[in-house]
Amino acid sequence: MPRSLLVFGNGLGMSLDPNYFNLTAGLAYAWDDDDIFSPEHRRLVSSAIPGVDLESYPRGEAQLDKLQMALVASDFLQAFEIEGVQWLTAQSRQLPNAFRRYIHAVATYFHSSQQSLPETFVAALAGYLEETKSHVALLNYDNLLYDALRDQGILRGYSGSLLDGFHADGFSPDHLDRKNTLRHGWYLHLHGSPLFVNNHKVMGNEREFLNPTEQCHIVLTHIQHKRSIIDKSPILSEYWKRLRKALTEARQVVLFGYSGEDIHLNETIAANCDGKPVFIVEWAGAGMPEDRQRYWSSRLAGVAIDLVAMDNILDFRDWNHLTV
Repeated sequence: MPRSLLVFGNGLGMSLDPNYFNLTAGLAYAWDDDDIFSPEHRRLVSSAIPGVDLESYPRGEAQLDKLQMALVASDFLQAFEIEGVQWLTAQSRQLPNAFRRYIHAVATYFHSSQQSLPETFVAALAGYLEETKSHVALLNYDNLLYDALRDQGILRGYSGSLLDGFHADGFSPDHLDRKNTLRHGWYLHLHGSPLFVNNHKVMGNEREFLNPTEQCHIVLTHIQHKRSIIDKSPILSEYWKRLRKALTEARQVVLFGYSGEDIHLNETIAANCDGKPVFIVEWAGAGMPEDRQRYWSSRLAGVAIDLVAMDNILDFRDWNHLTV
């Protein structure tokens, strides 16, 4: 059976619990937790977000545009500093770490839901992945799909069907290399995970904070800055490199519960799918079929699109139906 590339968006969690897995809920949770995000850090971060103060949290990624520019400016100015010369105040130089702690806390919120996907949904998907060795890419921060496929034995390093690049010694591009391309696909966290700290995956207890010297690998920013965040991460940049290869290997692409709002992903798919069909499984409440067809045609210009609308996408089972 031909291999696919399956891309899962936030609709996976929203179909399970729309109140919990809404991005606004995570932004609010992390904003109000003094143990993770101190009032001093909130004041510093909010100063770079129009319309936000200590009492009002960001409502979405679109509000983070100026904050991201402030972070870039901070890094730029610090590069000029030499012994005895500081371009930033002691307070302003805390901005990058304060924001890292915040977005890490947001992602940890989604990773700590204690919820799980329906067993019948997971079983059907796992069977399809085992049979086809299809690639999987995620845009979410939660662990819903990761835990489900790990429990099914799909994610077990070279003993499973999918590789995510992590071994006991940490992440390496070499760990994504396949000795036999027919035996393994890739599992790619395109926008990162709160478990990715520095070059390792922190398992066991969830991380509640980052130290100033630690690097997180999470893409949570205004759309126009996402590519630059990805390029700065050795883990995420490697995942996107493999994504392009996955697109060439796959016979078809399946976008599952994806909003279509990530321009960098849309452009990557359109540029690399080479005339292959793209199946879109989405919530029927998103709009009338003709309106959704126009929407997706504008998002994926020149791509052959087949829409599958469902009242609840977690009721989907027939993965073989999405095969040409």
